[in-house]
Amino acid sequence: MSETPLGAVVVGTGFGLFTHVRALRDAGFEVRAIVGRDLEKTRTRAAPLGIPLAANDLAQVLADDPAIRLVTVATPPHAHYAPVMQAIAAGRAVMCEKPFARDLVQAREMLTAAETAGVVHALGAEFRFDSAQALLTRMVQSGAIGEPLMFHRIYQQPGGDPNEPLADWWLDAGKGGGFLGAFGTHMIDQARVTVGEIVAVSTVLRKLSPGRPTQTSDDYYTLQFRTASGCMGLLEAALCFPGPFVMSTKVAGSKGAAWIQSGAAFGDPEQVWVQDAAGARMIEMPPELANPAPEPFPISDLVQTEMDRWHSQGFDVAPYAKLFAQIGAKIAGAEPPLPDRAGDFRDAAANQAILDAARLSHAERRWVDVEAV
Repeated sequence: MSETPLGAVVVGTGFGLFTHVRALRDAGFEVRAIVGRDLEKTRTRAAPLGIPLAANDLAQVLADDPAIRLVTVATPPHAHYAPVMQAIAAGRAVMCEKPFARDLVQAREMLTAAETAGVVHALGAEFRFDSAQALLTRMVQSGAIGEPLMFHRIYQQPGGDPNEPLADWWLDAGKGGGFLGAFGTHMIDQARVTVGEIVAVSTVLRKLSPGRPTQTSDDYYTLQFRTASGCMGLLEAALCFPGPFVMSTKVAGSKGAAWIQSGAAFGDPEQVWVQDAAGARMIEMPPELANPAPEPFPISDLVQTEMDRWHSQGFDVAPYAKLFAQIGAKIAGAEPPLPDRAGDFRDAAANQAILDAARLSHAERRWVDVEAV
């Protein structure tokens, strides 16, 4: 990035406050403003972080401050469209959270607008820069295990206090919610970037937590998929599945396999392993992919929902800082710090196409082809 910090504005006072603000600053941006719906609430939440301006009108903020080069959008998914289109209309680079849109139609509209305007556009797929996930992707893409044959990702958390509030949009699939929308988009993006474009899906959605008012959404899913190259895959995740925490990612290929496993002791960094004709071995983490240990958000009074509690732990700040550094380099016309590609609105639309196909698959209980973007 340039010696003069690029200015940024964050739209959203939840995840945007807990993660975007810290990660932008770590990446060398100057956070000049934060925008929320409720002006007084936004001012109250911005003050402890020393953000110069709290506002409720993004268009006015952009008109008043030409130093702002990047808009980051961390509102609920059904409210992404307006700030994204305002940023594009103002000629600013824009980074939008996932899930990207209400549906593929809206996703395509935002993609077309960004490409037509020629602005830098990026997707909040920060876990492309999680240390272990990034290294696993590198190993698979390098051909270390041959042609990918099977991708398997499972994530089951035992669940927290069922009385702890969830954000409203999480409870409504029509607003992009449910665990498939909120968490599944990360898994979908990881699978796409690791083993290739997904062309068909078969999905089961369920509600497992008896204490959660999620009648219009899901808290558990399984998503089978097939890629254009013929690799098969299975993604499974649960917001609340009693028993121990379970997390595993494995890729089998024509010449071997690669996987992520936990370190020897609790809290140790995850490791990436490869097994081929020479046997199994741990792959050393490249220094540029190593992330520091998470630092919890310092102001506990601002934590209001279960999602706030998750994100206040800080586990996504370091990957997001790397994502923002990639975006900053692109805005400045410089070489990005890492060779690993950040997601953009074309990736966002591709992920949305898979989400739409997955929900249709569940509704009609059949395999569904994914629409091309």
